Amino acid sequence: MKKLTISGFIFVAMIATQPSVFAATIEQARTSLKNYGFVHCLDAAYQDSKQLDDDLAAASGAYHYMGRGAHFIQQDEDTLDVTHDPYQATEDFIVEAYPNTDAQTQSQGRKNPMIACLTIYNSSEYSAFIRGQDGYISNPEK
Repeated sequence: MKKLTISGFIFVAMIATQPSVFAATIEQARTSLKNYGFVHCLDAAYQDSKQLDDDLAAASGAYHYMGRGAHFIQQDEDTLDVTHDPYQATEDFIVEAYPNTDAQTQSQGRKNPMIACLTIYNSSEYSAFIRGQDGYISNPEK
């Protein structure tokens, strides 16, 4: 009876941990499929790199504070020196993370920039960094 109880307990413990492991796998699978669609969309939309370069520059400007960005750039009231720029901080985060992000492809044998950028985009570190910028979101009620 004792063997059955211990074995049963181990079996129940293994089953109890499965949903969280399975949920993580489902979330990873969903993210991977979402990324696949994003990459395919870009591939279908851009036939030459000049158009991509122009659109990336325009999109960057649109998401900046002077475009539609919701974060403000903090300045010293007396000197007008920038004390915190969440957009520059985000660029700095990406520039630091990119070289350390593994994104090798077997077929190309080199780092794939799209995979590296998506890896950073989907990382918990990037999400935490973005949440850390919440104090600089413009409050329309002020």
